[in-house]
Formats: sequence, C-alpha cells, structure tokens
Amino acid sequence: MAMILSEPTGLEIALSLILSELAKLRVDKIASPSVEADPIVAVVGTHAGLGSVFIHHGTPTYAFEKALENLLRNSKRVVIVADVTLSGNTVLSATETLRSAGAQVDTAVALVDLERGARELLSKHGVHLIPIIQAKDIRSIAYRQNTRDPNT
Repeated sequence: MAMILSEPTGLEIALSLILSELAKLRVDKIASPSVEADPIVAVVGTHAGLGSVFIHHGTPTYAFEKALENLLRNSKRVVIVADVTLSGNTVLSATETLRSAGAQVDTAVALVDLERGARELLSKHGVHLIPIIQAKDIRSIAYRQNTRDPNT
C-alpha cells in the first residue's frame, strides 16, 4: 500500500516552481509518471489550465492505449512532471507510453533529481530533464548546517 502525504506550504512551493518552469515551455498537457507524483501533477495541471495524464507502470492495456490516444488527439506536446528522479527508468517508461500514443515528449521536470543517472538516461532518449532541486543542492545545504559531509 502506498501512502501519499501532502502539506499545503510544500505543495504551494512546488506549484510555484513547476509553473515557473512550464511557463518557459510549449506544453499542451502534463503527465505524471508515478502514483507518487499524481497529487503534484493534479494541482499543477489545474492551476496551469492544462489537462493531466497519469501513467502508471509504463505498459498500457489496449483499452487504456485507445483512451490515451483520444486524450492526446489535439494535445501533442506533453511534459512529464515527476516528484523525484533516480535512474530515470520511471520517467522513460512514461515517455515511451506517451510517445506510442502519439505525444511529443522531449522534457521532464523533476522536483528533486537525486543524480543517479536520470539525466543521462533520459538524454539518450531525447528527453531534457529540468530538475528544480538536485542532490548536490541538498548536500550543500546540509553541509552549511554542519549536519553532513557535502560529498556523501
């Protein structure tokens, strides 16, 4: 069972940061690559006036595939919005699902990139990753607070 918690101030900050990045892009819809990102994508999509698509586990069923094609009929440019990226496999799986339905996916926005290979993997597949925060930023803040070594 997955438990998803949200806190209003955190969501407001995430909303503001993601909306700022989306304003720089040409986008028709946004997509969530995982259940964990769904609340963020739902809020961002509502505030941006964009439709939201939710992709879970990558491989769609035939019925889902047809529904997705209909949803994307007049909305081809889709940006994936992730909560966290590690290796990039979840975002890549969502990208492939959306592309197979006719979407143009060349950008993903992640609230946190843990710098475990997502940028490199996605780049190989034509997706530019825009991280709001990177692991090195978190390490730097922790170091300044004397709580951790900046290189761990």
